[in-house]
Amino acid sequence: MAELTKGEIGQKILRLIGVNTRFSEASPEEMQDVLGYMEDWLLANNAVGRRLGYEISSGAPDPASDSGLPNWSIMGITNSVAEYVAPYFEKQVHPSIPVNAAIGMQTITDETVEIATIQYPNKMPMGQGNRTTYGQRYFRKNDRISTDGDFLSDDGGSIITTGDGTL
Repeated sequence: MAELTKGEIGQKILRLIGVNTRFSEASPEEMQDVLGYMEDWLLANNAVGRRLGYEISSGAPDPASDSGLPNWSIMGITNSVAEYVAPYFEKQVHPSIPVNAAIGMQTITDETVEIATIQYPNKMPMGQGNRTTYGQRYFRKNDRISTDGDFLSDDGGSIITTGDGTL
C-alpha cells in the first residue's frame, strides 16, 4: 500500500464520524480544520515520544502532500483524531471508534517504544536465598559498557568520545 496523503487521511477521519458520506461532503474549510486538528494531535503525540515521521506543514496543511506516516499507524491516528474532532462537527462518536483508537494506539506504542537494556549490578543484595555454601553467584554481564567518571569506556579501556569510535 502506498503512503497516504494528508488529504486521504483527512477523508478517512471525516468518513469515520459521518461527515463525508454518499450524501454529504465536508467543505474545503472543514477539511483544513480537520488537517489542522490532526497536525496538532500528532505534534502533541510527538512531544511525548511517539515519533511517527509526520511531515509537519509550514502554515496551513496541504491535502495533496505526503503525510510521512507509516501504514501501521493509520488506524490509531484516524480513529483517535475522529474522536477528537467529532464535537467540532456536532457528531456523536460511535462506540467502535474509541475501541479501534485504543487498538491502533497500542500498535503505535508497540512499534515506537523501545525498552532500554538494563545493566544489572554485579552484586545481588545480601539476604535470604542470595548466599549459598558454594560461594557467591553474582550476575555479571561481560560485554556491557561501563562508565568511569564522566566518560564511557569500552571493554578495552579506551575512552569513547565520539560515535564513530575515534578519539
